[in-house]
Amino acid sequence: MLETQTTGAHAFLATLKANNVEVLFGLPGSTEAPLLEAMRTDPAVRYVLTLQETITVAMADGYARAGKRIGVAGLHTTVGTMNGLSQIYNAARDNSAIVVTAGHKDTGVLANDGFCALPDLPSLARSFVKHSWQSLTAGAVGSDLRRAINVAAANPPGPTYLAIPEDVQAGAVTAADAGDAHAFAASPNAHLERRPDAQAVTAAVRLLLDARRPMLVLGSSTAAYATAARDLAEALELPVFAIERTQLNELPYPVGDPRYLGQYGEQRSLIADADCVAVIGARAFFPFSTESAAKLPDGAKLIHASADAAQIGWTFVPDVGLAGDAQAVLADLLAATVSAGGLPAQRRAERIARLEDLRTQYRAANAADRKRHDELAEEAGAISLATLTDALGATLPAGTLLFDEAVSSSRPLLRHTAFPADSRVFRTNGGSLGWALPAAVGAKIACPDRAVVTVVGDGSFNFTPQALWTAARENAPILCIVVDNSGYLAVKLAIERHLGVDKAPEQHPGTELAALDHVTVARGYGADAMRIEDPAKLEPAIAAALRSKRSTVIVIPVANARR
Repeated sequence: MLETQTTGAHAFLATLKANNVEVLFGLPGSTEAPLLEAMRTDPAVRYVLTLQETITVAMADGYARAGKRIGVAGLHTTVGTMNGLSQIYNAARDNSAIVVTAGHKDTGVLANDGFCALPDLPSLARSFVKHSWQSLTAGAVGSDLRRAINVAAANPPGPTYLAIPEDVQAGAVTAADAGDAHAFAASPNAHLERRPDAQAVTAAVRLLLDARRPMLVLGSSTAAYATAARDLAEALELPVFAIERTQLNELPYPVGDPRYLGQYGEQRSLIADADCVAVIGARAFFPFSTESAAKLPDGAKLIHASADAAQIGWTFVPDVGLAGDAQAVLADLLAATVSAGGLPAQRRAERIARLEDLRTQYRAANAADRKRHDELAEEAGAISLATLTDALGATLPAGTLLFDEAVSSSRPLLRHTAFPADSRVFRTNGGSLGWALPAAVGAKIACPDRAVVTVVGDGSFNFTPQALWTAARENAPILCIVVDNSGYLAVKLAIERHLGVDKAPEQHPGTELAALDHVTVARGYGADAMRIEDPAKLEPAIAAALRSKRSTVIVIPVANARR
């Protein structure tokens, strides 16, 4: 409850506290003065200062994902909002529950189109968020923020936006304006479980039982329910794939599980003869380009389950659609399988034999891929990406939080790393670079007792190295591995696809990043840093960095496969 007389800024803080928000990531300007003064006198909410607005939003994103809670970012009026938009877009694509707030110019300045004025500031964010609003009175700030939190958390989650003019922050709020405590605490409706239609579940299970060569494809929203997914896969003897990398924002299934066969479509021979594909918790399917779009095998039945009913049938019209939360979908499919009597013995034996054949193919392809990376590294005098994945598998402790923005190196990272038990692997499928490093720092602030590692490309690293300064200031040490191929290889690969060649020897504009001293940059922002060119030194360096009380940046030269 509020005091008898207080301000919009105090109502803002009261609402954060009522919703168990303990951290506000921010980069303030003059319009946040009332809020900063309120925070000085009421330090219950921790203010984490960042050096650039993309970092502010990405830190709140990483904090929300790793901590399984709402992340809140505070930006500065029009210009700060515009700087933060790229990471708001990432959060929207990744269904990340963050609330982005902005201190706006006072209403007198807005009325006269003054400095940094944009009367409809929420319009800037509206394309990328679930809800965008500007507080009109001080008395409405608490309920406006509560509503933004509630909508962000509602399934499917996603970012929301709230602008609060400076004079509204400073304006008086009375207990009568605010009402009772219900004005501040978010509604439990945001967390109600939604179950799929029972008849649709029965139809889906019948397709899965009758199919000869079915498979299960898991999206990121199933990551918290890997045990339930494993139970379903065992009951129906299903091979399991993660959704393709272009829409994977968290690895949804243990890579060491014998049913796991990598990302859908990465090895086309594994899916070519499937006659039933069940996609749960993902879009089906989201193309990176028209040439590389994932395909449904010819003649295959499609079961598509999503918390976002609008996505069902967006690209492929399913034979059965299931609108519901991932946990409920998995549980109901398993229960219906048991009720139907499960697999007959002969069908189970056939599926077990098929799974072993697919596993043999998968292992052989992985061995060939590792060999190719080793050969490329030897030719280039660099460290093999397979060596890096081995070192990570040997050193990462249980429960590691790993943030992947290795871009052209992501495929081998996800394919070959033996991620430890209880680890979580995060990515963004928004495509805006510079996300992973600040997101990792936000995750460390949310989970200080867990090891936090990010693997980023050299191009990505130079978008947001300033996040290392916040990591040092907040005593939130992380390990950042920079895979350095001295260029924007993804751009080079696109040029090669355009030319229809395996490798273009010419130097194209916009592809070279030579002579960047990442080590000096990292040290300038308060991290320990080193460049390692001897493969034998990589594993000890990673192990030492994981023990350190300071953030560490390890730069390694790599040679990337062209495909």
